[in-house]
Amino acid sequence: MQEIANFLGLNFDFFPAVSRFDRKLLNKYNLAGLSNAQKACYLSHYLIYKEIIKNGYKNALILEDDIDIEFEISRIVSDLSRALPDDWDIFYIAHYNYEKGEILAKSGEFRLIKSTNPINTHGYAVSARGARKLIKDLDVYKPADPIDVELTSRVHSGFVKSYSIDRTTMIQWKTYDNPSDIPDSRPPFERQELLNSTRRILGYKQMWDYD
Repeated sequence: MQEIANFLGLNFDFFPAVSRFDRKLLNKYNLAGLSNAQKACYLSHYLIYKEIIKNGYKNALILEDDIDIEFEISRIVSDLSRALPDDWDIFYIAHYNYEKGEILAKSGEFRLIKSTNPINTHGYAVSARGARKLIKDLDVYKPADPIDVELTSRVHSGFVKSYSIDRTTMIQWKTYDNPSDIPDSRPPFERQELLNSTRRILGYKQMWDYD
């Protein structure tokens, strides 16, 4: 992730994610009904929402640590974020569902739309307003579903005002021999498909060796 940040000229703050082996912390929050890996993921995102408020951030882009990023990410997000309304809660920079909706802005082949069914949490922004709403509404002790599903359900209900880029700007690079920490999470790309996609999206070949 630091190599990606250096290459793209970005600054990342690294947040210590909750481990699925941290039984003491997981038992503190209970999180009944989820696997330990799902509990750890849920808590990691939830605690970042609290950090947004604690640090007085206006908004924050949350990235999971297994991603590759579109080469022109800064331009795309800068272009599209100008069209976000002032009261937005969540902005899905990346997700796995090609959504259809009213186009609010364009940046090349990327378009900003009002979210309809965003899936996954590997790259999304949360405003301070959104973080407060999520902290208040999410039941961290007895969640109904994993965190990505919880967020999507709140988009569906209209509880959060969410917007999406209708093409993903980031891909997760987990593969069958380098799987997700969450056992039932399937890799979105096969090895060769990922290699081809990464070369197309990022425009360079040297950063990661998938062979």
